[in-house]
Amino acid sequence: MPFTRMGLAIVALTALANQTGTTGVHVWRSSDITAKGKVLAQKLDAQKVASEVIATEGNRTFMVAHREGSGIPEWHEKQADIIFISAGQITMIYGGTIVDAKTTAPGEMRGTSIQGGTEAKLGPGDVLHIPAKVPHQMMLAAGAQVTYFVTKVVE
Repeated sequence: MPFTRMGLAIVALTALANQTGTTGVHVWRSSDITAKGKVLAQKLDAQKVASEVIATEGNRTFMVAHREGSGIPEWHEKQADIIFISAGQITMIYGGTIVDAKTTAPGEMRGTSIQGGTEAKLGPGDVLHIPAKVPHQMMLAAGAQVTYFVTKVVE
């Protein structure tokens, strides 16, 4: 389920800005995420997405991504995604069943679409938590773009 802006503040306080003194403490400012999104926009792949891991701590991986096209449905056996929308608008489809699901790596599946999922429209400041084993797909309107911060947590 989508978190409120208060949920975003909690995520931001625990995970957003530049690295500082104490090991394991990171701060990534909103302006840093925006700037990283602009750099990533120049590195889009064939699926119109670019991402960069900016830190890894224990079972958590922190990434910034920029997308200018819809994603494909995905499913992670052991990883939850916590997604903070920095800029842009998306529709996230989650739950349901992945159509034509194929294993693409150990514990990872991809497919062509999601059948029977729930849609959540998200914009700047919104946060979404996708637990492990939940199909999900990020959809963008034609010509749209989005920059987002992702925390991947191995459960």
